Amino acid sequence: MKKSSAAASWRAHPERKIGNAKTYAGSTKIYYVLLKVIAAGICVCVLSALGWGQERAPVRGRGGSTAGRGLPSKDPKTPKGVYATSHGVVKSITKGLLTIGMDDEHEMKFRITRKTKFVAQDKDGSREMKASSVESGQPVAVDAETALDGSFEAVRVVLEPANAK
Repeated sequence: MKKSSAAASWRAHPERKIGNAKTYAGSTKIYYVLLKVIAAGICVCVLSALGWGQERAPVRGRGGSTAGRGLPSKDPKTPKGVYATSHGVVKSITKGLLTIGMDDEHEMKFRITRKTKFVAQDKDGSREMKASSVESGQPVAVDAETALDGSFEAVRVVLEPANAK
């Protein structure tokens, strides 16, 4: 009988005897490849399910909008939207700039635009007023939005009663 190389023996004899067990050449390799494919498939399924669960659901307000703005104001003159409110005392006011003192060391500057509304608040309610009637030293609450350049634009300036704080 003629001896052949190991590679030729695999092709010539697909059945090999190892100990008492019979195996086919390449069956263990196919088994490992199949095992890796199944493991990769399971990982893809699990990771895609986890990623899908991370999606954030939209917040819906009362009117069905997705802005999440909460309850609408009863005053029709109130600007629509969510704005940061700053409380302080008027230090100075010009045609285009309102400066309020937050405390002894801090102050904020707000641009006044044609959209800025000035409102006087008292025990009877609120009424609109002109910017020229605002004086230095009056306590105010300023609803503002951030402009594209990073400055603050006053949307609404509410003059608070002097005894309120």
